[in-house]
Amino acid sequence: MKYVLPAVTVLMAGAGLAVWIFADNLLLGLGLAAMALVLWSVAPSVLGRLGKDNSADGTDPARVKEYRVQHPGATVADGIRATRK
Repeated sequence: MKYVLPAVTVLMAGAGLAVWIFADNLLLGLGLAAMALVLWSVAPSVLGRLGKDNSADGTDPARVKEYRVQHPGATVADGIRATRK
């Protein structure tokens, strides 16, 4: 579910390119590409955020990897937050 926004962004940009090339409508193509760019800029990060300090100090990579194996779909940032407590 967390990959829906990035997929929509890529599809919208691709649709803008396709409209420009196949329908020969530059204005509509640029409009779709601009909407994709705005959506990309306001969408939350797929990778996640570490927290207030954005620091991964004191994090054991092996523990993060084990956490991600046990929790499929978890981001690296999720693993860092869960294992540094």
